[in-house]
Amino acid sequence: MIHRIRKIIGLMRQVSLEQLVRNPRMELGRIMGWFARRIGRAADVAAHGAPPMPEWLAQEMVALAHIEPELLSAHGDVRQYSHYGVPVIPRPGELYRKLLEELGSFDYTHVMTLPWLVPGGADRGALYHLELWANLVPASSILVLTTENSDSPWADRLPAGVKLVQFGRIVGEMSFEAQVALMTRLLVQLQPDVLHNINSRVMWEATKVSGLAIRQRTTIFASLFCDDYDMNMVPVGYARSYLRECYRNLAGVLCDNSVYPRKWSRELGVPIEMFVVVPFPYDRAFEERSASQSNGMRRRVLWAGRFDRQKRPDILAAVAAAMPEIEFDVHGAAIISGGDPAMTELAKMSNVHVNGRFARLEDIVSDSHFAYLHTAAWEGVPTILFDVAAVGLPIVAPDVGGIRDFVSPERLVPVSTDVQGYVDRLRMLHSSDQLWRQVRAEQYDSLREGRSWTAFAERASAVPGLVPPPSPGQP
Repeated sequence: MIHRIRKIIGLMRQVSLEQLVRNPRMELGRIMGWFARRIGRAADVAAHGAPPMPEWLAQEMVALAHIEPELLSAHGDVRQYSHYGVPVIPRPGELYRKLLEELGSFDYTHVMTLPWLVPGGADRGALYHLELWANLVPASSILVLTTENSDSPWADRLPAGVKLVQFGRIVGEMSFEAQVALMTRLLVQLQPDVLHNINSRVMWEATKVSGLAIRQRTTIFASLFCDDYDMNMVPVGYARSYLRECYRNLAGVLCDNSVYPRKWSRELGVPIEMFVVVPFPYDRAFEERSASQSNGMRRRVLWAGRFDRQKRPDILAAVAAAMPEIEFDVHGAAIISGGDPAMTELAKMSNVHVNGRFARLEDIVSDSHFAYLHTAAWEGVPTILFDVAAVGLPIVAPDVGGIRDFVSPERLVPVSTDVQGYVDRLRMLHSSDQLWRQVRAEQYDSLREGRSWTAFAERASAVPGLVPPPSPGQP
C-alpha cells in the first residue's frame, strides 16, 4: 500500500499545475510520455530482471563498509541494494540525424519557419519574402522549415534552389516539447544570419524558451497578421500567446496591415516601435478591363476562400438565402479539420454551387459575375482581394482587420455579421452600372498605389537586418 502511495505521489510531482492551466494538451502529453517511460522500465525489469550492480560499485560499497559496517547485509554483501540503470533513448538522436541528412549543408544564411505551405494569404506573403531573399542572395543559402506534420501543396511555388525541409514530418512522432528542443538545437547549430518566423508554433515556443540563446548569432523576425478568435470571440493566437514574452528576443514584428499593430501595442503593452507595416504586393501584370455588357445582365456572385469558421460560411448562406434570384459560385476547401458546419447547408441550397480548390482566381471568374462577396469575422489584408480587383470585379466585404487598407471604408459593410448590409450593397452594385464602374476604378487605383513589387521590396529593405545587401553576381 505504501509503495502504491509513493508511486501516486511521484506521478503528482510530475504535474505542473501552471502548465496544465495554460496549455493542457501539451502538459498532458508530457505526463503521458513520463508515464509510458515508467511502464517501459517496469516491463523491462519484469522481462529481464533488475540490472546487476556494476562490480566497481560493489567494491566501493565493501570499501566503505570499513567505515560503516551496516552498509553490508548480514551475509557480508550488497544484495539488499537495487541498481537503477539510466535508460538510453536513442530515437531523438536518430530523428535529429535524419534531419541533418535532409539539410545536406550547414551553409544557410537565411531561414524561414512556417507551419506548412498551403493556399492562403500568409503563405502567399511568405513566398514574397522568400522571392525577395532569393533576388539578393544565392537561393542555395535559403532554408525553409515547415513545422507541422501536414502536406504543403504550395511547396512547388518556392523560388528555384531554395531548400525545403519538412521538419514536422520528420519529428512528428515526438512530443511538442521535444520538437521545440530539437528546433532550438538545430538553429543554434546552424547559426543563420536571419530567421523569419511566419505562424510556426514550434518556432514561437522556441523563441519564448530559448530566444536569448538563438539570437546570440541570429537576428530573429516574426510576421503577424491578425488575431484569431475563439467561439466566444475572445482574441487568441500567436500575438496573444507569445508576443509579450517574446518581443525582447525579436528584432522586429512585420505586419501586412496598419490596424493590428496599434491594437496589439495598446492591449498587450508591446512598444509600437517593434512593429513594421510591410504591405504585400500584387506582383502580377494587369490591365484595366473594360465592361463588355450592362451589369444588369450579370446574375452571379463569386465567393472564394477557406471553408472555415473565420470566413463565415454561415453569413454567406444567409446572404444567398436572402437573394434567391442570384446564383452564388463558391470555391475553396476546408483547411482546419472538419471545416465549418454551414457548408452542409450551403450544399443544399438551389442557388449556391459549391466547388473545390482553385489554382488561380482567373480560372473561376467569368463575365456573368457582377461582384465578389468576401465574408469574414477577422482578417489581416486578404491577398485574394488583389486578384479580385485585378480582374475588375467589385468587392463587397466587411470592415474587419486591414481590409480598409485596400478597400475604402465607406465601401465596406460596417459590421461583419450584418447580413442585410451585404445584401444591400450587392443589390446596389447589380442595379447601378455607374456605381459598379466607379467601384472597379477605385480598386484598380488601390492596386497601383503602394502594391507594386518595387514598393514591397523598398519597405522590406528598410527594415534593418531583414533583407541583405545584394551578393556579388546578384542583380
